Amino acid sequence: MSEYDLNDDGEDEPLQVGAVYTNENEDSDYDDANDDDDDDDDDDDDADEEDKDEEGALSYLFDKSNMKQHAFAILVALVATGISYFHFNGNGNGSPPIPISTQTLQRTTPLKPTAIHHHHSYKRTSNLIFCPLETPSPAESYPQRIQKALNTDRHIEGNLQLFQFNLPKQYIDIINDYYIADETFDDFYNHTLTIDNGEMTENVHFQCLVDTMSIYQKSTVPMHSIAYIHPSIPTYYKNQPANTKPKSNISVKSILEGRNDETEMTPASLTYTGFTAKFINLSTKPMHLFWDGKNKPRFRGKIDPFESFTTVTTPGNSFYLAPTYDKEHAVERWTMTADEAVVSYNPLHNDVEMLAKLTMAEMKMYTMQKLNMAYGQEYLVKTQRSWLSMFPRPLGMHYMWEADYFGQEYVVKTEQSHFVSVPKGKEVWRRLDYADYDNMVEESDSKGKAVLNLAEHRNEGALELKLRVISVAPRVFEIDNFLSNVEVEHLLEMATKYNSTDVRNRKQRKGDATTNAWIRREMSPIIDAIYHRSADLMKIDESLLRHRNEHEHTELNTHHSIAEAMHISQYKADQGYIPRSDAAQPSIKNRFQPNRFATIMFFLNDVEEDMGGDTMFPLAVNADHHDGIRVVPKKGKALLFYNMLPDGNADDLSQYSSEFVKEGVDGEKWLGSIFVWDPIID
Repeated sequence: MSEYDLNDDGEDEPLQVGAVYTNENEDSDYDDANDDDDDDDDDDDDADEEDKDEEGALSYLFDKSNMKQHAFAILVALVATGISYFHFNGNGNGSPPIPISTQTLQRTTPLKPTAIHHHHSYKRTSNLIFCPLETPSPAESYPQRIQKALNTDRHIEGNLQLFQFNLPKQYIDIINDYYIADETFDDFYNHTLTIDNGEMTENVHFQCLVDTMSIYQKSTVPMHSIAYIHPSIPTYYKNQPANTKPKSNISVKSILEGRNDETEMTPASLTYTGFTAKFINLSTKPMHLFWDGKNKPRFRGKIDPFESFTTVTTPGNSFYLAPTYDKEHAVERWTMTADEAVVSYNPLHNDVEMLAKLTMAEMKMYTMQKLNMAYGQEYLVKTQRSWLSMFPRPLGMHYMWEADYFGQEYVVKTEQSHFVSVPKGKEVWRRLDYADYDNMVEESDSKGKAVLNLAEHRNEGALELKLRVISVAPRVFEIDNFLSNVEVEHLLEMATKYNSTDVRNRKQRKGDATTNAWIRREMSPIIDAIYHRSADLMKIDESLLRHRNEHEHTELNTHHSIAEAMHISQYKADQGYIPRSDAAQPSIKNRFQPNRFATIMFFLNDVEEDMGGDTMFPLAVNADHHDGIRVVPKKGKALLFYNMLPDGNADDLSQYSSEFVKEGVDGEKWLGSIFVWDPIID
């Protein structure tokens, strides 16, 4: 048993990732206790009060000393009645009444455009390739082949490859539905699931599928998709000095034969063996998932019909599904292993009578999940990784830094320089609005830009940020001096002011943070600058990381930020958290299949090496550290890591933990995080 998978009872507890809902005190849902009502007779107390003379009870109305107050109250009531009448029955110019729910606010100035609306170009089916591929030339690389197959000039990194998936012909109709939904912007499949699409998409690749189907007499049709292939571990140590290369896993044979020691390098055997397990409910009833704890079953989450749920666990843990009304009745039970991390409960399998009773929507969702599982089986063979996303899932919409080897560096320049002094008065606590961002978009408006940037309190010129690769798989980058001392102190002040944790009124669990605060970007210009700097660091348009002024335009798919509110937490002695994943598990009925794409984590104080509190990536692949990659918190330092792979799958290696601050140590750890989604937030 490792230090990472202990719960508050000392049990190996799997960590929840994508719950439909959670319940900190899971037993409370199933207790049959009923509180006794000791106050039932309150209404019977002092029964003699009912015998009071009504006129005596209302005699205060005739008190002359109160007549002026009564007259004023009556006047106010008459005015309010008149306003209400005109509000509900007309707008004062003879036009018909306007219902409250349909009234809209009008801007006095025109809206200014933002730089990008990437959701308009989103196609869930963009990676499906049914048309025959040309024979590649010897000099043609994998990225060039993918660019040609997708007919795109977007950057394709070298570790993405085409692979052939044998699509069962029984799923061709649902593939057509996916194409139609993309073309009609049916974002939640309201029409796709309820209407029998008689029409066929004119997409060129689907037409190739139809043509190929008539040629192939087999039960499957060849299709190409794109998968990310992890590079071999010797490449992780490229450009490293010879004396810094790991030696612990180099074979004696390679040394004796005079080979390059990198050719025999193997990954270290990691102490932590956790992985993400995925549970799929292929029934028409909602189910509850339980984990078999040592003492009693532990509720993990509710899984709606044809939906899925993920949780971090370790080999040998047992789970079971039960009806929502009877937690003791296990309809399916699994003992989990990393080789079979995706499991399903399917009472409909080979049951013709039950399948015939499904509604059209149920049948389509059932088919979607069956197709997803079929794709996942071949993806596992190709990549040696579980498919944790929902097929089809296109390449990520956002830029992703490549991590080729340890120590690789990139330099990013941003105009969002450090704050070096604290603005006085209310300036720094000023809440920004849409007009501020209008001014920011319009660079010619120097006055508005000055209000936002507070240039007199910041370093002049651009800020250079250096990203350094500290892990290749998962991709983790270290950025020193991401925050200035002034910015750190402002965040700590904000966290103290907006702390939402009240340990007095909730059950305190082992490891829970003392402070939890959620800070929105618009809550101060300094917070806004940190979000803007984060966008520049990730090479993402900053307007995507805020609620844009197009919120009044209903023709757009989405208007709000793809970044969550900044989370700031404080960990004291005996506090921290076991390995977790930031990846999500979206609904099958969401066309965008949104997920947490990247996490920016920043440290708000120095933590001494001997007091605990290190941030760990326990699944990070390397050749000489059995506990993965360890990061010692340093004030102002940031980490950027990706929760998704370039091919759209969740990266299970991106699990991370916070080492528990040692008990009895007079110290603490302050941590901030910004979560960014792809392609939209859910």
